[in-house]
Amino acid sequence: MRRIFPLLLILLLLCGCGGNRDAAAPEDADRLVIFTARSAAVYDDAVREFERRTGIWVEVHTADGALPLLEQIAAGQRCDLLLGVTPDCLSACGELFAPYAPEAAADIPGAYRDSEDRWTPFSLLPVVLIYNDQLVQRNVPDSWSSLTSSAWRGRIACPDPTVSATGCTALEAMTQALDGEAEQVLADFVRCVGDVLPTAEDVVTAVADGRCYVGVTTEDLAMQSAASGLSVTVIYPREGSVVQPDCAAIIADCAHEDNARAFIDFLLSGEVQERLTRQYRRTVFTPPGDASLPHALAYDPYAAGAHQAETLDIWSSLTAEETP
Repeated sequence: MRRIFPLLLILLLLCGCGGNRDAAAPEDADRLVIFTARSAAVYDDAVREFERRTGIWVEVHTADGALPLLEQIAAGQRCDLLLGVTPDCLSACGELFAPYAPEAAADIPGAYRDSEDRWTPFSLLPVVLIYNDQLVQRNVPDSWSSLTSSAWRGRIACPDPTVSATGCTALEAMTQALDGEAEQVLADFVRCVGDVLPTAEDVVTAVADGRCYVGVTTEDLAMQSAASGLSVTVIYPREGSVVQPDCAAIIADCAHEDNARAFIDFLLSGEVQERLTRQYRRTVFTPPGDASLPHALAYDPYAAGAHQAETLDIWSSLTAEETP
C-alpha cells in the first residue's frame, strides 16, 4: 500500500521549505484519508481539484484490490472514505459504513442507491468480457457461458476474486446467469482459467499481449485499451452485463466525516461527472434500461454480498485442487 501526497506538499519538499511534513500539512480537522483500489486516472484530478477548492489535505492509500482494503478497515485502520467499490462487495460488510444522503443523490435512480444510504454511487461500471482480436477471429466468446467452455481452457484471464471486487462480481454473475449449482458452474470456470491476476487492469494487459485470449474486466479499462490501439475487443455477455454503480462509502466513526461528505458532494457535481465520462465511465444519473446502456443481467448485488464468503470458499477449494 502506498501513500500519495498532495502536489502542493511535494513542491514544498522539493523546494526545501517543507522540511517538517507535519508543519506543512494543515490541522487535523482539515484532512481526509481515502482508501481506493481504483487507478489514479479515476480519482487524481478530482482529488487535486477538491484540495484546491476546499483547502482540505487528502491522503490517498491504494491497494491492488478492494477486499484487502475492506479487511484493513474492519481491523480498525484509520480511514474516512472508501472510494470505488461496488454494492455487492460493500453489502457483504455494510456495518462498516455511516449513512449519508447527499442532496444530489435525489436524482440518482433508486435502483442504484442503497436503501439505508450506506454508500453513494458516483458512476456506472459494467463488467464485460474482452478477447484478443488478433488471436481470436471466429467463434468469439460472447457470453458468461463461454467462460465455462473447454474451447477456452487455459486461455482465460480472471481478476483474483480473493482480492479484486471485479473478480468477485464475475463469479457471482456466472452463478446467477448460468443454470446449475454454484459449485458446478464455478468448477467448470476454474478448469478454463489460465491466469488469475491481481486486478482487472492486469487482465486487460494479459489479453492485449496474448498471454491469454479472453478475460473479464470493467468496461472503462476495456474501452481505454481498445481506444489506445491494443488488440482488444469488448464483448457484452449475451445473458447481460453486470451494470453496477461504483460507490463511495463513509467509514463509521471516522475522524473526518464532514470532509468525507464534502468529497462525495464534489464527486456528484456536474464537473466531475463530465470528467468521468471522458474516462469511459458512465454517469450515475443514467436510468436503468436506458438505450445507451448494455443489456443488463438481472443481478442481485445484495444476494451476491450475502453469498460472497461462501462463493470465495468454493473458489479457494477449487483452485487448490487445480494447483499442481
